[in-house]
Amino acid sequence: DHSAAINIEVFLVRKKTGPDAGQLYAMKVLKKASLKDRVRTKMERDILVEVNHPFIVKLHYAFQTEGKLYLILDFLRGGDVFTRLSKEVLFTEEDVKFYLAELALALDHLHQLGIVYRDLKPENILLDEIGHIKLTGMQIFLLYP
Repeated sequence: DHSAAINIEVFLVRKKTGPDAGQLYAMKVLKKASLKDRVRTKMERDILVEVNHPFIVKLHYAFQTEGKLYLILDFLRGGDVFTRLSKEVLFTEEDVKFYLAELALALDHLHQLGIVYRDLKPENILLDEIGHIKLTGMQIFLLYP
């Protein structure tokens, strides 16, 4: 599990002020324990800033302290595909086709930006409240020339 290796915590937060006051977000907190972690977390932030796609988690805000990086991301009420699969007997063939089509579009978008996604697994595919996917786990993206 990569999240244990780079010390990640995720919290549900609500924006207090501004035009999006009241909006729920997922706040991902990454500990910058080493220079390697700092480079990795900066890469994740930079990739999230660059990527704008309906099937990829959006970065809304980012800030940092000396020891931590805070990423304010989409909050998806549907949870992840792994949890959903563990609660349901199986997805219908139509569900699978739908999710795979959205996933293919997300991965194609990343490839067009020169980004390879290296940790595709059900835990990194989130679902919104109406059943669309959003890919997460950006710390595993790699840029390629």
